[in-house]
Amino acid sequence: MKLTKSEKDLLLWLNREDYSQYGECFGKDLDSLLRQGLAQVHGPGEHQSGFIAQDPLGSKGQMYLAVSLTKLGVQVVRQIEEGTIK
Repeated sequence: MKLTKSEKDLLLWLNREDYSQYGECFGKDLDSLLRQGLAQVHGPGEHQSGFIAQDPLGSKGQMYLAVSLTKLGVQVVRQIEEGTIK
């Protein structure tokens, strides 16, 4: 699996919390992680607790959605931390 340094950095950052808000991490790196199945975007109102800016009804747009790593994303983070993915 080929990842850029900024994609690896985003993976490691997303791994620090169970969920992050889309507006905190959107861009080409997140788009790449989503395409590779390493991250996922959750539906409106899902996993909103803990966010300062909340949108439980999904009326404010995509920037308020929750993002998390997939199981594959968590496995890749472990490989990065172990040094098996450079």
